[in-house]
Amino acid sequence: MVQEKFWYPKEIDLKYTFFNLLLIFNLCATASPSEELNSFFNNELTFIHTSFNKFDKTYDRSEGSFVRNDDNSVRIDINYPFREIYFLNDDGIETHDLEFNQVKFIPIEQTNNNFFVNFILKGYFDESNIIENDFKTFTIIDNNKKFYFEFIDQMTLQVKYKDNMDIDNLIKFLRTDGS
Repeated sequence: MVQEKFWYPKEIDLKYTFFNLLLIFNLCATASPSEELNSFFNNELTFIHTSFNKFDKTYDRSEGSFVRNDDNSVRIDINYPFREIYFLNDDGIETHDLEFNQVKFIPIEQTNNNFFVNFILKGYFDESNIIENDFKTFTIIDNNKKFYFEFIDQMTLQVKYKDNMDIDNLIKFLRTDGS
C-alpha cells in the first residue's frame, strides 16, 4: 500500500512528460505550407475551376486534370467546357487548343512572375508572404494579390483568388490516388 502512494505521482508525471514530448514532436513535425502544397501537388489531381462573371452575373465552370511528370514538368488537361492541354516546364507554357487545332507557346519570361506558374514549376514560394496560418488554411500575398488556401481534408484543396481582371476565382483540387 505504501509503495502505491509513491508510484502513483511518478506515473502521472511520466504521463505528462510523455504527453508534452508528443505534443512538441507534433508541433515540430508539422510541415510548412510550402511543403504541404508540394506534397499535395505531387499527386495526380482533378480540379473544378469556378469564376464569377460580373457582366452577366453567372458562374463559369471548367473541369480538368493535373499531372506532374517525373522531369517536374506539368500537364494540365481542360476537359470541360472546351478541350485544351497545357504543358508547363522551365522553358514556358505550351497551349494546345484541341477544338481549333492550334498550338501556342508562351516563354517563361512572359509569364510575369505568375505566382501559380512559379510555384508549380519551382515548388516553393517566399514563406514570409504567408498570413493567417492555422495549418489548414493560410493566405499568401504575392504582388499585392491574395491567394487563400484551404485544405478541406487530405484529398481536397481549395484556392480562392481574384485574377488580374478582378474576377473572383475558386479552384477545388481533388487527389485521385485514393490515399
